[in-house]
This record gives sequence, C-alpha cells and structure tokens, in this order.
Amino acid sequence: MKDEDLLRYSRQIALPEIDISGQSKISQSKVIVIGLGGLGTVVASYLCRMGIGEITVCDYDKIDISNLHRQILYNSNDLGSQKAKKTQDNLNLINPGIIIKAIEKPLCKPSLDKLVTNQDVVVDATDNFKSRYLINEVCWKNKKTLVSGSAIGWKGQLLVLDFNKNSSPCYECLYGHEIKEDDSCSELGIIPPVAGVVGSLQALETIKLVLEEEGSFSYLTEFNGLTNDIRRILEYPIMMTPAPYKRVVPNNNLPLIFKLPDDANNEALIKAPMEEID
Repeated sequence: MKDEDLLRYSRQIALPEIDISGQSKISQSKVIVIGLGGLGTVVASYLCRMGIGEITVCDYDKIDISNLHRQILYNSNDLGSQKAKKTQDNLNLINPGIIIKAIEKPLCKPSLDKLVTNQDVVVDATDNFKSRYLINEVCWKNKKTLVSGSAIGWKGQLLVLDFNKNSSPCYECLYGHEIKEDDSCSELGIIPPVAGVVGSLQALETIKLVLEEEGSFSYLTEFNGLTNDIRRILEYPIMMTPAPYKRVVPNNNLPLIFKLPDDANNEALIKAPMEEID
C-alpha cells in the first residue's frame, strides 16, 4: 500500500476490524450504485472516501434545482448536467486513486445482468418499485448481495438481501409479485437528513459486506426521523422453498427470525420457515 493511501485511510485503518488487511480488501472490491439521488450521492461519496477500488455509478437523469437540497454531490453550477457524469467528475476530485465508471443510460435486464456480474455488492438507491424489482431479480439470479434503501417524508428503510445464502428471501418475498404505485418525493416530500441517514447506513452495510464481517445477513431496518428511532423489523436466517409449502411454527433451535411491528398486517411479510407439503 502506498504511503499516500496509508495517510488517506489512516483513521479507518486504525480500527481493528479493518487494519491494513481490511483496507486491502476494500481497495480490491467493486461496487455498483444504481440511482444517484438523495441516497445514491451519499452512498457513492462515502464509498469513494473509504477507498472502494472500483465504483460504477448509474443514472440517466439530469440535475434539477429541486435535487439540490438533498443530493449532496451537486451544486447550482451543475444544473442540467447528467447526474452520472457529474458524480464521476466529483468523485474523481475527492479520491483520484480509485476507478469511477459512469453509466448514463437506462438499464434493461440484459445490460444490468452484464453489469452486476463482476460486482461484489450491488447498491439500489433508486426511487421506484419497477427498478427495485428488476435489480432484485438480477441480483438473485447472479447471487449478488443487494443493499437497498428508500426514504420518503420523515421515514426511511434499509433492506439487505444476501443472495449468497440460500436462506435469503428476495424483494418479492416482502412486497409481493405485483409492482406497486410509487410514492414520490414531489408529492409526499422528503426531509434531507433522512435521505442522508439511509444513504449512510447503505454505505456502512456495503463496507461490512466487503470486509466479510460476521453478522451480515438479510434484514429490514426502519428509521423514523421524527422520533430518531431505528428498529430492526425483519431478520432472515431462514429457508425459502420453491415447492408447495405450509407455514410452520419456528422452533427454538433457530436463531431470531424477525420481530414484526405492532401495526404490521401484511401477510407477505410473514415468511416463517417453510416445510414441503407431502
């Protein structure tokens, strides 16, 4: 490792969970960030600063004045510019020692399938269900770990799906097969720090996954910006089976499966361990 890198990353190298060996893992890793809005700009910025070796940033949208209050990599001089290219330029200024690739066109299934093949972690920072379902499907097919985030109003969610493990559910396990209508920031609003918190959590989970820290598994976490509560809603060290199944009561030999919030009534959320029907 170069002396300059030792200085640049010295504060995180000082952590025993990272050290020199962990920083080497980080510098050799590849991460793709899809969506460069309030979440994606935060994620990309932190991953760049922490020294991820190669970051691919994807967004086909242009920077609008309404983006500036929460999308931290842009300023007033960037209005009308392509988000992906401007993100690439700004990240290169922050850390010229890593590789930044920019994708400025919409991603279809074949192109996304090709893109994620060589990635260590896929970060979904998009703002619509259609994209999330597509990213989920491609990650599941390629057994790529997915770190997905969402934020609206005062609330945000972090969803980590480790498709390297056969026990992991997928996005459809939580939200069903039908693509839902999207709640947009323009209609419901968004408070900027909530996007910042969720984006920071996505970056944190990505680094833990790259470092292969124990305890990384599939789960859903919710953040409430009004109360500052962070709660783990669902945890998934469980087995999903494609065969016909019936619900069984979790036994005491299994680790914690999940804790549903009091107001949860969505049957799709309750994916307890399954057993095949004879």
